[in-house]
Amino acid sequence: MNRTWLSPHLDARYGNSTEEILFTNLSYGTRVVGQEDSWEKLRSVAEGKDLNGDPWMARAKAAFLVRSEGETEWPDFIARLETHLRQFVKKKSGEEPPRATTREELMELLNRAEVVFRETSMPSPYSGPAEHVGPLMHKPERLIDFMFDHTRAFLEYDLEDHSQDLAFGLVEKFFDRPAMKLRYEQQFCIPRTTQLRAQLMVERLKPGSRVLVLGDDDLVGLALVEMTDQLQVDVLELDADLVTFLKAKSDGRFTVLEHNLRHGVPDSMKNCYDAVTTDPPYADDGMRFFLECAKASLKKEEDSRLFLTTFPGLLESPEKFWSDLNDLGLHILQTHKHFSRYIYNNTYRVQHLAALRYLGSPLHPTTELLGFPFLYAHFFECSLESSKA
Repeated sequence: MNRTWLSPHLDARYGNSTEEILFTNLSYGTRVVGQEDSWEKLRSVAEGKDLNGDPWMARAKAAFLVRSEGETEWPDFIARLETHLRQFVKKKSGEEPPRATTREELMELLNRAEVVFRETSMPSPYSGPAEHVGPLMHKPERLIDFMFDHTRAFLEYDLEDHSQDLAFGLVEKFFDRPAMKLRYEQQFCIPRTTQLRAQLMVERLKPGSRVLVLGDDDLVGLALVEMTDQLQVDVLELDADLVTFLKAKSDGRFTVLEHNLRHGVPDSMKNCYDAVTTDPPYADDGMRFFLECAKASLKKEEDSRLFLTTFPGLLESPEKFWSDLNDLGLHILQTHKHFSRYIYNNTYRVQHLAALRYLGSPLHPTTELLGFPFLYAHFFECSLESSKA
């Protein structure tokens, strides 16, 4: 009998009301309505128990919430992507590539299609008034870079991810979080990303280290105290609803303060922390003041660390990001590429597709190349430049 485990892309959220809970596989876009005992059943799978024969668990397996050895079925959008990439290459070159049936063949097809796309189908920069559109419209090659980068990242890291280490307790803790607020530029990462960030920080930091979380819509502070009691964790967060949620979940294990970082960090928190972690806004001014707050909070010591999440390719000004790091004396020790995953919601997807279509990209395969379920970001481990040995 095949062993089963929870998908690393499992999440839970409310449905049409707080009486309805939907369990989802974020990679496949599938979901199952929960029952009264669904949490207990999924927890049993996480603990290695066999629930074969249970009707609800059969539906959970059909929706890929629960995985087992020997599964090979890919998400539906991958089949559409493969078909349209072959058709596109044939249309532009006159030669149709063979059907891709393995991940390696898909990567080869994507590489070939990218070469053809960049030779024949690149969008033209927006030529109207600059104040009417965002910066990516004036440099649409950045959107093309993003499109192929993220499709490639999904194929490489997530298409056949059989990781069996999902911390299901975090999924339970997180599912009733407050709704995302775009006015605060919130973008929730998936539960396993929060888990992996917290695990990496626990591995890097000494017992007794003080950690400051600057903005915690990803709930890293909560994950840290769930994993260890050896760190002192503080959180600064602007969203009052999220502050209330974190305080309720903290059970006194960490401190949460409602605070606007545009006012800087409180004086009592300056030069106090062994580590700071943050996932700043992508606009120039937002990124800069988050970095300034991070530096101000860190102890001026060799072992002090900034754990920074961002994707430079989607920043308002990538070159300013690198110069800001240099100006502030923040030295990148290690880069974990495509470490974080966020839901690529349809609002952003439609905006990106509309922009590329307006600038001249073909409907196909552009639509399919924007079909990936996740936005990715890198995870940077940084030290203070002046503190290096």
